Amino acid sequence: MKRFIKPSFYFLFLSTLIMGITISCSSNDDSGNNDNSGDGKADYALWLQLGSWPNTTQYIVGVDDLTKGTVSLVGNGAEVTSKADYGIIAKNGFYYYPSTSSNFGKMTKFEFKNNQLAVVKEVPFTYQKSITNYAWVDDNTLLLFGTNGDGNKVLYTVVNATTLEIKNGELALPAIPTGYTSYSQGNIEYSNGKIYIAFSNMAVWPALAESGMNIAVVNYPSFAVEKIIKSSDADGKGGSNMWMPTSCTDESGDVYMMFFADWMTPTTSPTKVFRIKKGASALDTTYNFDLGTALGGETASGLWYVGNGKAIVKYLDSKIVAANPSTLFNTKFALINVATGTVIKKLDLPADKGSQLQNVITSDGKVFIQVNAETTKDYIWEVNTTTGAVTSGVEIVGGYDYILRLDNLK
Repeated sequence: MKRFIKPSFYFLFLSTLIMGITISCSSNDDSGNNDNSGDGKADYALWLQLGSWPNTTQYIVGVDDLTKGTVSLVGNGAEVTSKADYGIIAKNGFYYYPSTSSNFGKMTKFEFKNNQLAVVKEVPFTYQKSITNYAWVDDNTLLLFGTNGDGNKVLYTVVNATTLEIKNGELALPAIPTGYTSYSQGNIEYSNGKIYIAFSNMAVWPALAESGMNIAVVNYPSFAVEKIIKSSDADGKGGSNMWMPTSCTDESGDVYMMFFADWMTPTTSPTKVFRIKKGASALDTTYNFDLGTALGGETASGLWYVGNGKAIVKYLDSKIVAANPSTLFNTKFALINVATGTVIKKLDLPADKGSQLQNVITSDGKVFIQVNAETTKDYIWEVNTTTGAVTSGVEIVGGYDYILRLDNLK
């Protein structure tokens, strides 16, 4: 049985991002998960948290093998409070953190090395007040999107990952319709010289967002809005956070975007996936994946592309909710073929706590999922993407309260 009582993060999107601390594995850990490369770098990073909102601290654990052994916080810890939090971006062995805090306002490039989240470079960052999503044009060009303080403008920032040179601008989206007051930006993908940006027109709560969905087709690097794709087949704008994707671009450049019910869309809004073929400015009319129905009437909240047309989706399990409406351990995972629009298998994993987490990574052709389990031990699980079989890997032990994210730092 678990010794940990984990806090609720089902509504993480309503909370302010929490500042954290970093850490590595214990030097006397017999799991083989210490860094043995001699350069002080770990292959993977696991973010753990102590405490309950709002009294929380966060740690990073370095891990070199996700398939075996144990990882523990006990006896370790290097505090880096006010440096970063779990709304951070991992890429090619570095972390990129855009702080929009009024008393910080910096873009920082970090390296997790020698048990420290070390600053590589830092520049002022004050243009955007709220970043909701990001995409990479290439290994050196990061796009950040969000809204201004009033929510009536969608802003973008282009970041050179090497120099941290920054260019800012505003998208010329259509005017907000009468009866609505702001934009809410969600899914974003880059492919073949175009940025695809999903957004909703928002009303003042408790009024709901405008029905239907919108995807702005934006030419890069001019950022000229070429077209607005509209559809009434689903509602919302997809995911709107920095740590759980709901869209992807496959190896051929085709874009997939998932839309689903959230707190501002009709509760009957289905979970659907749409495709835009490489270079196109319209939805692929041959493709409309009713993912919610394929999952048995469930609502999905996360989508991670894992290669070869396949993806892992996270969904709210209605059977768990019906049996115990108060439980917070109510989300599950499934392996899908997003290219063909089919569910391969619901994965035999413990129910996870909370919907908004960075759970899934790919590494060397393998797929790994971290799960916050209620009554069993916590593991990083390896998924066979052919059969959907799962195998427990490294066990996470020690006095933590919550697992926040798993990153590939290779």
